[in-house]
Amino acid sequence: MFGMPLRKGFSMKVSGVILNRPDMHEIAAELGVSTSDVLIKDGILTVYNTSETCQEIIDDNALAAFVAMALHISPEDISEMKAVVEEPVELEFDLSDFEDEDDD
Repeated sequence: MFGMPLRKGFSMKVSGVILNRPDMHEIAAELGVSTSDVLIKDGILTVYNTSETCQEIIDDNALAAFVAMALHISPEDISEMKAVVEEPVELEFDLSDFEDEDDD
C-alpha cells in the first residue's frame, strides 16, 4: 500500500445549524487542524485528529464542547459521536496516459 497513513477522528451529527465552509474553517482553527481535516457529508461532521492540540482536546473528552464553541451552539446539539477511520480511496488510471510521445 502506498500513500499516507489513514487519518483517525470522530464523526458527529450537528443539529440546529447548516454547516458551511466558514464554519469548517472555524472548527479547524479551534482544534488546531488543517481545514482539509474537517469534512461535512450528508449532515455528518467529521473531524480528523491530526494535531497535538486536537489530541489534547480529545484526551480531555472535550471535542463536542470545542466544536459547539466554534459554531456558537450548545454542546447538546451535537449527538451520535463515534470514532472513525478515513476510508482509503483507490485511484485507477493508465500510466500510458502520462507517457511523453516525443520519447521515441
